Amino acid sequence: MQKAIWIFASFGLALPVAAAAQPPQGGGRMFERMDANGDGKLDKAEITKMMEMRAERRGDATLKSPEKIDAFIKRTDANGDGAVDKAELEATRKPRAEAAPEGQP
Repeated sequence: MQKAIWIFASFGLALPVAAAAQPPQGGGRMFERMDANGDGKLDKAEITKMMEMRAERRGDATLKSPEKIDAFIKRTDANGDGAVDKAELEATRKPRAEAAPEGQP
């Protein structure tokens, strides 16, 4: 009986470590959902929709302003083609994630 308790206790302690070691989920799926035409890029209309959803979720209407949308595209569109592909989006997100203080998402 004690052996079973130790096994379950060890498993319970390992779960948070295993969960922390997993890469963030949802980023790829979210990109696919936002890519309405399925071309592998987010154009201005798709980005506008994404920013509108973000503004609604956060309760901040300024996030969907044309200026914020244009600034997002300018900051994220590394190759200057007017659209944001998955690699460009990830490249923008990575420095933000690394800059977050420990314990902050």
